[in-house]
Amino acid sequence: MKTLRTLFTCGLLMLVCAAGAFAQTIQTDYDRNFNLARLKTFAFYQQDRKPGDPLAGSSINDRRIHDALEAQLTANGLSASDQPDFRVAYFVTTKQALDIQDIRFGLLQRRGSINVEQVTEGTLIVIFADAATGQEVWRGYATGQITPKNLDKDVTKAVTKLVQKFKKNKAGQK
Repeated sequence: MKTLRTLFTCGLLMLVCAAGAFAQTIQTDYDRNFNLARLKTFAFYQQDRKPGDPLAGSSINDRRIHDALEAQLTANGLSASDQPDFRVAYFVTTKQALDIQDIRFGLLQRRGSINVEQVTEGTLIVIFADAATGQEVWRGYATGQITPKNLDKDVTKAVTKLVQKFKKNKAGQK
């Protein structure tokens, strides 16, 4: 019985740790025929936000993402320029989802509860396009749960991960 209790406790601990690891999902794609290593300077596209775009209704969130991208690109050795090598665009999508947590335990007779909570999931899409041709050369997606009280931290974390992936993709081409 003590062994079973220890195994259950270890399993629960691993599950809690794994849930934290999946808080944000990062994916990237890029044109393998384009030399990302030559990208050293950037500028942002002037984007017109259409009605229904989550950033159209919140210039604060638009600025939050813009500033985080600019800070991370600069911190990783790239510089803003009027004559950039690439241009940056970004978009956000949101959707309602359910967060279901089954915290029942027991083999024959299950005790505990199931918690269901409605949450908002968001995806930040960042696009880098060659300034000379306008051709998209790199794209990154950061997906995770949106929590208003952690928004600054979550945006910074997502942008940091995206720029690190870009840096890794860029280094892989040298």
